[in-house]
Amino acid sequence: MSEQSSQEQTPSASTTPQPNTENENTKASDRISIEDAIERIIKGDKIGNIEELYRELKATTVYIDNRRIGNYLEHDARIYGNVAGRDQRNHTRDSAKGIAVKEIAGQILIEEVEKVRSVYVETASYTQAKSILSEKHVLILCGDSNYGKQTTAIHLLVSLTAEEIFEINPTVEDLSSFQCESTQMYVIDTLAPDSAEKLNSYVLNSLSQRLREQQSYLVITVDSRARISQETLGRYILNWRNLPTCEELLKKHLAWYIKDQAMLNSSHTLTQIDSVREWLTNKLLPGDVDRLAELLAKVVKSELTLEDALARFSLRTNEEVESWFDKHSDLNQHMFMITVAVLNGINYQEVINASQNLQSLIKPPSDEEKSSVPTSKRSQKLKEFRTHLVQGYQNTEFGLSPVELIELDNPTFQPAILSYVWHEYDQYRERLLKWLHQLGSHRNFEVRIRAAAAVGELSKYAFGDVLDQVVRPWANCQDRQLQRLAALALSIPVFESNLAPQVLKLLHSWSTLKNNLNLPWTAATAYSGYVGLRFPDIALRDLFAIAQSGEGQLLSAVAEGVASIFNAGFHFTVLNALKAWTEQANTEVTAQFGLLIFWVLIREAKVATDSNKDNWPTLLWLVWEEKKLVKENPKTDQVYEDLVTCLLQRALNLKVTRKLVLQEIRKWLQLVDDDPEHKLYETVGSIIFTLAAQGTGRERERITYNLEQWKSVEQPNAANKILSKIKKYLNI
Repeated sequence: MSEQSSQEQTPSASTTPQPNTENENTKASDRISIEDAIERIIKGDKIGNIEELYRELKATTVYIDNRRIGNYLEHDARIYGNVAGRDQRNHTRDSAKGIAVKEIAGQILIEEVEKVRSVYVETASYTQAKSILSEKHVLILCGDSNYGKQTTAIHLLVSLTAEEIFEINPTVEDLSSFQCESTQMYVIDTLAPDSAEKLNSYVLNSLSQRLREQQSYLVITVDSRARISQETLGRYILNWRNLPTCEELLKKHLAWYIKDQAMLNSSHTLTQIDSVREWLTNKLLPGDVDRLAELLAKVVKSELTLEDALARFSLRTNEEVESWFDKHSDLNQHMFMITVAVLNGINYQEVINASQNLQSLIKPPSDEEKSSVPTSKRSQKLKEFRTHLVQGYQNTEFGLSPVELIELDNPTFQPAILSYVWHEYDQYRERLLKWLHQLGSHRNFEVRIRAAAAVGELSKYAFGDVLDQVVRPWANCQDRQLQRLAALALSIPVFESNLAPQVLKLLHSWSTLKNNLNLPWTAATAYSGYVGLRFPDIALRDLFAIAQSGEGQLLSAVAEGVASIFNAGFHFTVLNALKAWTEQANTEVTAQFGLLIFWVLIREAKVATDSNKDNWPTLLWLVWEEKKLVKENPKTDQVYEDLVTCLLQRALNLKVTRKLVLQEIRKWLQLVDDDPEHKLYETVGSIIFTLAAQGTGRERERITYNLEQWKSVEQPNAANKILSKIKKYLNI
């Protein structure tokens, strides 16, 4: 999907934030037919820009708790246990049915489950929590943020031999209608306050009975600020206040990060050093202990010195940032430090220019100040601001150009500076947001995405203000470039448990608008990033709602969102959703959308394999891996093969996608023939045979006709063998 150039419909630097005009009609000239949109994709329009998406997401990672991101930036999906990919669904019919529950938001990643299983330390309240959950099948954990409520919820469910834990949409409004599946484990992380206030004994008693009948369990975490009746919910609620000892928690986390026993033993010596013990006596929160353990593990592995590791510890960083601002009161110094924090890793001259623009917004310099000559050398300035220069490249109209990039010595200063400035210098807030809004129209892509990331970080502290002054104006403008920035900014607060419900409600409302193309497009783009990866099931439901609009202009954004979620490893989730999209009961528009997206996945989704130098089509790899599992455990259902075959059959029966899919099947056969070991023969052969065996007479005739065209007369190939098998066993 191509971006508009920065010159097209880009607001000027003086543009003021736009009012909320979500219901304004989009001009008819902006609309394109679904037929034209499909034609563009078929002719080769690439769905999204993977490299740009990767750079966008990478710009946000410094502001997101890396314990919650998982490994979303890894390009290769992994195989865990009996399922390929990131969505660890059991290969059973019941499991496939269970994810259709409308309240499902996603699944707790297996990496997170394994980590919780390894590092969790039970406290005095844990036994009581487990007792309530065992008896009632539903438990409410109420407490302050960052006290380990979600981790406790996961561990409680894991203790009940849970193989998979499904996350429920935190915006769910009516739990009384929640229809749970049999023997499933559910968690709601920080139920939205307005939903929490609706909980009462009638709702919970009814929910408890249904869960007990299904032998399923649900743990709900609620922020202590939510107005709920402790007396009414007393039998189900537990106030979560106890923390484990820092020493014991640190020991377990070190064992998680350090697998080598000799290294692990040396890490225990580190924990006795005064500079480390000083922090352990401060009653750290569990997340702080986790971050400290990760840093100490890098010291043991010789990736950091102890001094550098402690300097990057968030609590130490906060102290150092406060100390720096106490020692530097000059406005010019503040503006430069803020700019470096926002644009860390950017061309030095761009930072200078942006800093001057920020200062002009807050307090324009006098004529005397404009003409003054700097008294300090650049090297002194860099040292004073705890920065350094590195040699790098910048994209220009004519290729990569060498430039000097400025970087903070300590990258954790970025979020710490923004947090400190927002909370301690409230007089800067309005103009800071205006400056970031202007940076969204900067000619430099790297400047734009860093500005959006900073907007996302500031939204943690004042979501409504930042939404109104920056995010919504970007989202509702006519410039796709700015709309992408709005989507990127929302990928940061969605990882905050207390803000995720607001982000999800906002995007859902945008997804369902009928008279505005800008906001649904922004929502679809947000779902192609971290929002969709954090809550894949919610993302796919809203992407389906956008697809139902029948607006051709939105097709590429929807396709990009689905493809991004699939490429992140949520293979089963996406294929199962596409199957639902393309059911006969749905409209022709959604069927076309779904099957065209499926073709895009066939064409573009690839995975590197150890057994082959070339990348394999991801769909074939999934079925191939599944067949290996079936051989090891014959009770394993062929879920992926069934999904792929079903969608192929539907795509072959749709005129728009028939020829395209046949071309891809032929490429699969060529891939088999080109491999001396023919590793994929069984996989491709099984899929094609099933298409013929389960198809109508006309569908079977189509398969055999094309195999006749593809077979080799001189030397038998895969097409020959499969065709012979079909004729033999289907009596053709």
